[in-house]
Amino acid sequence: MVECKYYSFYALAKINDPELLYEAFQQQIAPGHADEIEVEVFEYSDQRWNRLTRSGGLDQKIPKRVLRMLNQKFGAQDTGSWYYDNEIEGWFCSYKPLSTKHFVLLVKSSDPDKLIEEDYLQFLFHFYCHQLQMLQGTYRDALTGLYNRRAFNEKIQQLLDMSNHYKRRAKQYSPTVFVMLDIDHFKSINDSMGHLFGDEVLLLLAQQMTESFRDNDLLFRYGGEEFAMVLMDITPEQAQQTLDRFREKIANHKFPNISQVTVSIGYTHFDTSLSMDELISQADNSLYYCKTTTRNTVYCYQDLIEQGLTPVRKAPRAPNLKSI
Repeated sequence: MVECKYYSFYALAKINDPELLYEAFQQQIAPGHADEIEVEVFEYSDQRWNRLTRSGGLDQKIPKRVLRMLNQKFGAQDTGSWYYDNEIEGWFCSYKPLSTKHFVLLVKSSDPDKLIEEDYLQFLFHFYCHQLQMLQGTYRDALTGLYNRRAFNEKIQQLLDMSNHYKRRAKQYSPTVFVMLDIDHFKSINDSMGHLFGDEVLLLLAQQMTESFRDNDLLFRYGGEEFAMVLMDITPEQAQQTLDRFREKIANHKFPNISQVTVSIGYTHFDTSLSMDELISQADNSLYYCKTTTRNTVYCYQDLIEQGLTPVRKAPRAPNLKSI
């Protein structure tokens, strides 16, 4: 066992998309070597290691020698280390993305007689990390680390179009609920305490979102104090319960120097026959009904329509981009 000296591994801390990782190594970075490079990602959760599938699912079947390596060398508190294992003939990299979850990446050659050359591996990581940093700046919100508005427009349209790329990903999960979320009385926080405190609230809320929802759910900063989500493979009943738990979690969370922060949430069924504007409008109408009635509540667009409580807003709002 020798320690890896290439600090480009550390840039992998921002990776939180298993399929992007696999494709980057096997197709985009080294298309001529796709059959020779084997990449696996392992997640530590519930006091055990699981292997991530390409679609983001979990598989508990891990080879014994790999599991032994994970348990011996990578503890739950490990914040970033990397090793080459002679027995497995692969590089292990421990990293944490923008969440509290802990991952280990394994890169090796699928040919047992051909080890990966260190210089070649270094080139792969440098190239991949450079590409990843570009993607982070393009598609991630600088403050919260969530997907930004550009990523929102592209990913929602992909889901509505069900392009060839996403059909492949949708084999394991598919979008079922579209959510819009707004921080109650956020302007008063900025006005009374200043934008630094407001930014801290946005950052802490985003962290709570990342920790509360699954890795295959899509989380966005839509604009200002407004956020959006796409929840995968969840029934309307489960969505209501999940979003209500999150709403209560935020209401009970202790934000520094602020007595309480609450959120209003509106959601709608993800109907691929709708246009993007129509989908946003339905969730936004539900959110608007919440903001103009009770606040700190969760409303479903279809439930409001069924109850004859049609929201009054007819078109989606332009996001408040001042804080982005």
